[in-house]
Amino acid sequence: MIDASHFVPAELDWAADNSPVFTRADALPGRTLARAVGAGQALRNADLRPRQWFAAGDTVRIDAAGSGFAVSGEGQAMSPGLEGQPVRVRTESGRIVSGLPTGERRIEVVL
Repeated sequence: MIDASHFVPAELDWAADNSPVFTRADALPGRTLARAVGAGQALRNADLRPRQWFAAGDTVRIDAAGSGFAVSGEGQAMSPGLEGQPVRVRTESGRIVSGLPTGERRIEVVL
């Protein structure tokens, strides 16, 4: 598990790899490494596993927004909520919606 104490400011070559470099330490807490990273090496997006916001079966808040309106409700996650990956959620009425995890037990659906 990564926290802010693991980081120090450094000068680095952004073009050394195709994967983007993390520039804000506050975006990293709670993330885990996908591979070993040496001391002094730049931390890149490819070095980290996606953050898991919730597990399959968890109750999640659904925030849906469209042109001129916004609604919210709850549902049950049908798969783990991994950062940046769509997830399907079954609503209380049995309808299935798909959205992106945006935080702890939350998804956003754009209508």
